[in-house]
Amino acid sequence: MHLVLLATEAAEGEGGFNPFEPQWGLVVWTTVAFLVVLFLLSKKVFPKLQEGLADRERKIADEIKAAEATRNEAEKILADYKSRVAAAREETTQLVEEARGQAEKVRQDLISRAEGDARLIVDKARRQLAGERERILNELESQLTVWSTTIAGQIVQRELNADSHRDLVDSFIADIRKSEAAKS
Repeated sequence: MHLVLLATEAAEGEGGFNPFEPQWGLVVWTTVAFLVVLFLLSKKVFPKLQEGLADRERKIADEIKAAEATRNEAEKILADYKSRVAAAREETTQLVEEARGQAEKVRQDLISRAEGDARLIVDKARRQLAGERERILNELESQLTVWSTTIAGQIVQRELNADSHRDLVDSFIADIRKSEAAKS
């Protein structure tokens, strides 16, 4: 600061230029130039700057609105997706339960059919056994009748004593064995 004062004093004393002393001509022309530039800027540049800032502001606002609309649409799509997934899960669960019920019904039907078929087979086998038994008994009865008649005829032709009776039975058994061997 001391140097500035020294320079000012030196300039005043010599009659020279003092940078701190106003020169009124220069001040007036500087002010006029400033006002002209300010006027030109306010008429040409500032409106364009204002317009550019307003456009940018509108563009940013539009982009914000578009982003909000996109976000809202995405939220709607997400909600729709979640509801569809929930519905699909519910439907899948329902289908699985229905399939289980149908499988159980089919299983019960198969068991019932198998039990019915088994009863029919057992009844048929019992009827066949009863018929076979009846046939065998009839054959045995017929055979016994034939044998009894044969034995009675042989007994009548011989006299009845223990030795002859034993010989008669032994010969009868031998005849039966021969006839059975011939059949096989």
